[in-house]
Amino acid sequence: MHKKLCYHTHNNYCDGKNTIEEMVQNAVYQDISHVGISSHAPLKIFNKWSISYQQLENYSNEIDKIKHNYSNKIKVFKSLEIDYIPNLTYTFNHFNELMKLDYTIGSIHLVLNKSNNKLWFIDGNKEECQNNFKSIFSSNINNAITSYYSQIREMVRTQKPNIIGHLDKVVMNTAGDFFNEAEDWYQEEIKKTLAVIKENNAIIEINTRGLYKNKWHTSFPSPNILKMSNKLNIPIVISSDAHSITELYEAYNLAKDIALKAGYKHQMMFDNNKWIKIIL
Repeated sequence: MHKKLCYHTHNNYCDGKNTIEEMVQNAVYQDISHVGISSHAPLKIFNKWSISYQQLENYSNEIDKIKHNYSNKIKVFKSLEIDYIPNLTYTFNHFNELMKLDYTIGSIHLVLNKSNNKLWFIDGNKEECQNNFKSIFSSNINNAITSYYSQIREMVRTQKPNIIGHLDKVVMNTAGDFFNEAEDWYQEEIKKTLAVIKENNAIIEINTRGLYKNKWHTSFPSPNILKMSNKLNIPIVISSDAHSITELYEAYNLAKDIALKAGYKHQMMFDNNKWIKIIL
């Protein structure tokens, strides 16, 4: 039986627009059966989008309360979207132990250039992102992109996230201007990264945010990457990466169509503390 799922959402504890309760109420209104609350986890460095460390207890307690209050209407899950930067982020286990998370989403937003210890923010304003890339990586796109995927592989191996967030989002502000995704070196990075994801039994999310925000022409990851991941039997879950109540189920059918064309017939659903396959 088809179910509406939404495991990647943001709220006003981080860079989202609405309260947790508003997100859950609207998920109920939209007939979503499973909703995950997944604020950006704190980093050890200043940034504008994460929940503050001091607010984690309130965040955790509020989700527990809402889980209980809405238990007869919807299944609510406690999560975080956790960044990984070597030596600059808390371990995923740290948050698991502190908050008893249901699952974790691992994402890279800041890429470390290990030769100069500077960080490149891959999201946000395109011109700013491109200027920062040129400055931090001396306009070496191969070095920048391979550093990104190397950091993802390191995250998957060392932190064991349940879900890999927007796997190829690094293309959003770079592909077309600096390189072509069909280039051999890029495809090799994808193959190596998918192999590590497979080895560590992680789930790839099909993230629709770039589509409905008109920042990219397709999902993260791309249809071609999804075809490759399907051949490796890597499981998927469709996520809107919602930052407001209007985005909870945005572009879901587009993502479903992309998944089906890539050969997928199922996605994963979190229920009774485990991930199970359900029909797309």
